[in-house]
Amino acid sequence: MIVENIEHNIQQPILSKHKTPLLFQHGAWHGAWCWQLWMDYFVLLGYEVHSISLPAHGKSSFNKRHINFYTFKDYLEALTSQVNAISPKPVVIGHSLGGAILQKYLENHQLPGAVLLASLPSIGMLPMAVRLLQRHPIPTFTGMLKLNLYDWEKTPELAQDLFLNSKTEIGVIAFQKQLVRETINMFPFLSSFARVNSIKSPVLVIAGEKDVIFTVDEEKLTAEKYGAKSIVIEGQAHNLMMESAWKQVADVIDNWAIHELELP
Repeated sequence: MIVENIEHNIQQPILSKHKTPLLFQHGAWHGAWCWQLWMDYFVLLGYEVHSISLPAHGKSSFNKRHINFYTFKDYLEALTSQVNAISPKPVVIGHSLGGAILQKYLENHQLPGAVLLASLPSIGMLPMAVRLLQRHPIPTFTGMLKLNLYDWEKTPELAQDLFLNSKTEIGVIAFQKQLVRETINMFPFLSSFARVNSIKSPVLVIAGEKDVIFTVDEEKLTAEKYGAKSIVIEGQAHNLMMESAWKQVADVIDNWAIHELELP
């Protein structure tokens, strides 16, 4: 059995105002680094905050011979092990593929709250793949043909178009250099994957109006399936935790946790 060393970052507030911690789970190609704006902000709001990197991402170990040997099960086990290490149980915020992993986690586990942030929708990723073939046919097709999804975001221009607003304030070249190759072994997510009736935890769905990876309609459909509230952030793209309105999105989560979940 291969044991992965998972990057797990923790920041403690100087003045604690909330007993329930927050855990941030990144999506495909990213790592724990993508949450730093939110880590710094939520700790100022009085939360204990955690961010992790999936195996072969960020500073986590890469113990298999090839990235494509990693599976959804490996990612789910990583999230499960890190949630189990936190007491009390956290609210988990899952972005993109991280939102899909979170949905599968929720089938067998209860959390005080779960936020699906520009998440892979419950209907699966096939509509997204079709959209990307239309939007960027050559890199999308060659990536599929070579079983190398890094082709999808291998240039700053591609990375910005997929993840960030056209007027982003993020340094796009530096951002793209932090992205890593992703496993193609995500077949469970091609079509509808979530056992919706098994999920009892409170869920909040947040979408970016300008997201070209997962559409607002797909996010709203996911919210409907879970009987969850959905919020659309105007003018923002896929990486809502890094976009210009990152603070607005963080405040949405803070208000939801305080006023709707009524968490300690």
